[in-house]
Amino acid sequence: MKKIIIFLLFPFFLTAANMNKNGIVTKESIFDIEKTINYITQEAYESGFTDFEIIDHKKNYLENNHKNINEVRLILFKKYTICSRLLDSDPAVGLDLPLRVLVYQGKDDKIYIKYRDPKFLKNIYNVGNYKETDIMSKKLDNITSFKN
Repeated sequence: MKKIIIFLLFPFFLTAANMNKNGIVTKESIFDIEKTINYITQEAYESGFTDFEIIDHKKNYLENNHKNINEVRLILFKKYTICSRLLDSDPAVGLDLPLRVLVYQGKDDKIYIKYRDPKFLKNIYNVGNYKETDIMSKKLDNITSFKN
C-alpha cells in the first residue's frame, strides 16, 4: 500500500520541484547570460566544483551555419570527486557525467537554467540508492538558486 501511495504522489513532487518527467529541472534567471554564468561558476567554485569548462553553443553554431541563434552555453563541471562511486556502480552513468548546467536565452528572451537532477540518475542507471545523488542534487540546486 505504501508503494502505491508513493507512486501516485510521484508526479506531484516532480511538478512541485519544477522537474519534468526526464529529471530536467528548469529555473528562470534574474540575470542576463553573462551574469548568470558568472554567478553559477562562482557559486560552484565555492561549493567544491574546482574545474569547469563553458561550451558556447551559439559560437559553435555560428562558425558552422552562419545563422544567428539565441545564447546557449553549457557549463561542464569537470572535476568533482563525488561522482566516482556512481561510475563504479554503473559506468553508463558517464553519459550524464560530468555534471552540467545549460544556460540559454529562450524565444521569449528570458534566461533559463536547466540541468538533470542527479537524484533522477537512480531512475536511469543502476547506481543504487547512494547519498551522493542527493548531495549532488542539493549542490546543483544551491548553485543555480539566486540569493538576495
